[in-house]
Amino acid sequence: EIKPNAGAHAGRDWGKFDIQKEVIDRCPSQCMKWDGSKLSIKTADCVRCMHCINTMPQALHIGDERGASILVGAKAPVVDGAQMGSLLVPFISCEAPYDDVKEVIEKIWDWWMEEGKNRERVGETMKRLSFQKLLEVTDTPAMPCQVKAPRANPFIFFKEEEVPGGWNRDLAEFRKRHQR
Repeated sequence: EIKPNAGAHAGRDWGKFDIQKEVIDRCPSQCMKWDGSKLSIKTADCVRCMHCINTMPQALHIGDERGASILVGAKAPVVDGAQMGSLLVPFISCEAPYDDVKEVIEKIWDWWMEEGKNRERVGETMKRLSFQKLLEVTDTPAMPCQVKAPRANPFIFFKEEEVPGGWNRDLAEFRKRHQR
C-alpha cells in the first residue's frame, strides 16, 4: 500500500522503472551502486537526503540507527521572513541520557555567553564571528553537506597546516601531476 513518491505518478504510464536513472544517478552523494541485480550502499558516504527511500519505499528502509541533526541560527523575523538554520551536526545519535547532544549544546551555550553581544541571538553571533568558529568551538569537523554552494560564498576556510604542501607550493610541479 506504500506508493513511490506518495502516488504522485499514479495513473500514468511512465514506462519501466529505471533504478539507475531514477535513483542511482540522482543520489547527491553518489554512495550507491547498481550492477543490474544488486544494490549496494556505502553508508559512510550517505548524506541522508532520503531520495532513494522516497522513490523505493518497499525496497529500502531507513535503518536501525536513530538520531537527529543539529541546525543553528534559524529565526523568523517579520521583515525577512522565516530563515532556516545552518547545519552544524548532520547526524548525532539520540539515546538516553542524550549526553552527546547535551555536550554539543553546552559548547554552543558557553561560546555564545562568552562571545555574544547584548540581545544578540546565537545565529547572529555565528554570522558575525563565522560558522567556522562555531565548528571549531564545538569540535565538529567540516563536512561537504554543510556547504550551501561550493566556491560561491565559503564559510569554511582551511588553515595552512591542513593543506598538503601549505600555501607555498610549486605551481609548475602541481600542473605536471594534474594535467588536463
